[in-house]
Amino acid sequence: MKRILLILLIFLMIIPIAAGENITIKGVDFDIPAQYEHGTLKESSYVYQSGLTFRILSLDYDKNLKINYGDDIVNANSAEYTNIAGHDAVVVHKTYESKDYTTVYFATGDNIFLICFNDTYVNDDITNLIAGTPAQTMSTDEFSSRLNDALSDYKDQLAQEEAEIYYEDYQKSNRPTNRYFFFWL
Repeated sequence: MKRILLILLIFLMIIPIAAGENITIKGVDFDIPAQYEHGTLKESSYVYQSGLTFRILSLDYDKNLKINYGDDIVNANSAEYTNIAGHDAVVVHKTYESKDYTTVYFATGDNIFLICFNDTYVNDDITNLIAGTPAQTMSTDEFSSRLNDALSDYKDQLAQEEAEIYYEDYQKSNRPTNRYFFFWL
């Protein structure tokens, strides 16, 4: 029995413990899973390799929320409202360049963050990452309202851009063409 404990103790000392790094984005601490360590940390984001492999983004500005959430929902394969570890969340599944990835929009404190990762479901690492953030202080209605407003604003922006393109094309096609012919005698 002592021999087994000694072997087990030595074995545990040799094998490194897989603990991820801890980062802070906009005052919120995140325990990054080991497979996504050594990414690039900025003031409002953390990116590992590419934005589709793994990223965390603070959506504290309405413009960021509108662009990210609006584009994800409009182009989503599917989306579902859910609760992850006590946090209201929207899970969006999307395909980009033949790769499936998932984006989770979730509330923590009074902020909304997104976590985007190259997988088709919310795995234990992502659930634990979200569980380790502060409890949300915004209500479920406020969370839903902010997301719905962002989506509505995004759709309005798309409609305006399409109208501008249509108007420019219309102007080009209806502009009279002046042709001047000069004859030399």
